[in-house]
Amino acid sequence: MKSMNLLKWGLLVFVSAFIMVSCGDDDDPVINPGGGGDDGINVQDGLFMTIAGEDPSSTAVMVAEVVEANDFQTQDRAGFVAGYMWLEAGSYQIVQVADKEIVATIGGAAETIDDGASSDCGHTAISRVPTVADGGAFTVAATGLYKVTHDQTTEELVMYNIQDASIIGSATPGGWSADTPLTGSVDADGGSWTAEGVILRSGEWKARFNCNWGINRRIDPNGSLNDVSNGYQLFTNFGGTPDNLLPGGSNFPQTEDGEYTVTINWTPRDGFFMEVDRTGDAPAITFNPNDFQMAVIGDATANAWDADRNLFHKEEGGVHSWYGVVTFADAGEYKFRANDAWDVNYGGDLASLTNGGDNIPTPGAGAYYIILSTADEGETWSASVTEVGWGIIGDATPGGWDTDTDLVSQGFDGGTSTYTINIDLVDGQVKFRAGDDWAHNIGGDVTFLTVDGDNISVGAGNYDVTLSYNGEVYSATIQ
Repeated sequence: MKSMNLLKWGLLVFVSAFIMVSCGDDDDPVINPGGGGDDGINVQDGLFMTIAGEDPSSTAVMVAEVVEANDFQTQDRAGFVAGYMWLEAGSYQIVQVADKEIVATIGGAAETIDDGASSDCGHTAISRVPTVADGGAFTVAATGLYKVTHDQTTEELVMYNIQDASIIGSATPGGWSADTPLTGSVDADGGSWTAEGVILRSGEWKARFNCNWGINRRIDPNGSLNDVSNGYQLFTNFGGTPDNLLPGGSNFPQTEDGEYTVTINWTPRDGFFMEVDRTGDAPAITFNPNDFQMAVIGDATANAWDADRNLFHKEEGGVHSWYGVVTFADAGEYKFRANDAWDVNYGGDLASLTNGGDNIPTPGAGAYYIILSTADEGETWSASVTEVGWGIIGDATPGGWDTDTDLVSQGFDGGTSTYTINIDLVDGQVKFRAGDDWAHNIGGDVTFLTVDGDNISVGAGNYDVTLSYNGEVYSATIQ
């Protein structure tokens, strides 16, 4: 059995990097409401969530954290801080500590709102407080573990109750379309979520809470994430590397197939840390469509031979098909392969693909709608490559729900393909679909568009629409 010590993330210090800080009994704050004693308040300088009328604890500090940027990146945001903490139901304030003294308080009135995210776990509500200096205490309605953030620019406090943990990605049983849940619970002393017997295969994955990637707090919910004045989007997922967890970080690499026990731990002292223990070998792959993350790879694609462009699976009438839009260059070649590995790869004639077959020449520069299919459970494979890419459709568009308005491929740069259009829209709804076909359509949260996701509501106006794909996740801006 091989054990990997993964992911130790201390919640107590994150300024430009994550540093684990442990606070033993000797470092616990002096609790003396209103005064702090002769020695002052024994916590670091910073912002703290504290029970109204009590001194702050080092386990409830909020420190600088990144937010989401366009094209699936992270960015710093001046005045944005976050912390993970256990809160009992009751009245709270935010206090600022400097030189062991409380120098300012922040408060306001809490309200419950929908976070606007689509979650299979069913948790979509958050608490927010429009904050003011010297504001009154606000209420935490339910006891639990929270991610608490404060944004100085928008003067907003967000309290996100973390109830579930899961993993998701091409290395996991559900791929990028379905979470693998971890079961368990936490309390004031800590706790964990665990899944045993998880089959992880070569690929990538991430950990996230409440089946959500993030919380959209933009003023224009479809506007640019890089516009500071338009608000922000905070992360509810962890990436980076398994032994160095970062909010919104890059996907964890998975290089060794196997059966694993995956545990996400939390304690008030150490914050979040993860353990991933290999407990056995992965079973041999027999045909199960969920075991095949089919993709396109090649020097004619955005990531050349270094990374795949994932396709998305559907089954109808016993035919398993994988759909997607791939932007090709005017020179180069490509192949189809499974699970980010070369043991299953198809090339040669599109009408009769063979495992290990020849590279396929590019069809030419542009965006192409691809359908890769097997009707006999993997015995034979074929593909169609059609020069019709992405379109936008809906009752807000000129063509209504009957006719697509095509997006224009802008090629690819840095591994991301983009498709754009300038379009006049009316009040209504839109979606994106590929190849003028409903078999592959995406909607929902524009920052993490999902296959068959919800319609996207828009108001009347002239819009610049950009659809982006990094090989795994689609996102859009509708400005």
